[in-house]
Amino acid sequence: MSIRRSSIVLLVVGLALVVAAGGIRFVALPSLTKLPADLSQSQKYEGTMSALNPQAFAANDLANLITPEMPITADRSLSVDATDGDTAIVTSNTTITLPDGSTQKDVHSYAVSRVDYTPISLTDEQKETLIPADDKATFEDHEGIAFSFPMEPAEDGNLLYDSVTRSGQAATFVDSGTLEGREVNNYEVNASGPIASPAVLAQFKDFPSQFPKAVVAGLLQAGVVPDESRAVLQDNLPNLPDVLDLGFGSANAATLAVDQRFGAPLDVNQTQSMYATIPVNGEDVPVLPLSTVKLHTADSEVTALAGELSKNGSLLSVLGVWLPVGLAVLGVLFIVTAAIRWRKPTSVTPASTEQVARV
Repeated sequence: MSIRRSSIVLLVVGLALVVAAGGIRFVALPSLTKLPADLSQSQKYEGTMSALNPQAFAANDLANLITPEMPITADRSLSVDATDGDTAIVTSNTTITLPDGSTQKDVHSYAVSRVDYTPISLTDEQKETLIPADDKATFEDHEGIAFSFPMEPAEDGNLLYDSVTRSGQAATFVDSGTLEGREVNNYEVNASGPIASPAVLAQFKDFPSQFPKAVVAGLLQAGVVPDESRAVLQDNLPNLPDVLDLGFGSANAATLAVDQRFGAPLDVNQTQSMYATIPVNGEDVPVLPLSTVKLHTADSEVTALAGELSKNGSLLSVLGVWLPVGLAVLGVLFIVTAAIRWRKPTSVTPASTEQVARV
């Protein structure tokens, strides 16, 4: 018997389909889930801001020391500025717009893994060669999640990076739920610490370095001191020195609804408060609010991002499951068919038939 030519064709095509299925599932799909080298996206937030009134502070006008809450908006852009293999330099640029039209910028650049967005430690040489010149002034080493959870985020063990204190803060899992048709994990962050950001500290360079104890007593009497500090200060004020060193602290309270498949924060509600602090029994205790910024993801952004994630999820399901399975099944069918049809029978001649009959 000789080999059928069509069987060879079926075998080659079947093997090619199986290889293609594996390539899509294990090569093409992982590359699609990496942080894109040309990422450029933005998101809008809405909220309010109140701050210390410097004129009232200078005049000891305690009744008008803190401004009323002002409506604000914030636009946050995220871009990948450079890549080296699976390492990316990402810049987060937030612009807060105040009611009078003035703006405040907050820019940070990080080195992260393109696979799971975890922090990457760079050597001095890598910092020099990989970080673009425009990002060097805003680059900072960090710990925790700077902009997005990894895909299929775990419930526990997540740290959220706070650029004000330059520390990783625990994101505590609360529960799971549904938001705009997407399954989400809900987390909360409640953390505080001394301000470590040079850019933020520079805002208070003209602030006094010390407070007389009498000023603290006046703040207590006027009800300016944060509620959580009142009891501690009232109990310890008589024993404090007449002049107190000032520090600067931050409190960050946030809730996040994070997409269970992609790890993207769909909805964020955050209150970032900054205070002047004094040392009491070895701890920094807030005595004077400096600013309170409350921001939440705009409703339209939540809807738009949920829709985009749903489309991306459908695309990944096709590429990651249905297309590879379909190609693999079709390839196996071709291979089996080729095996069944591998050899064709040799035709029987009349002479051969006659010899068989004689036997």
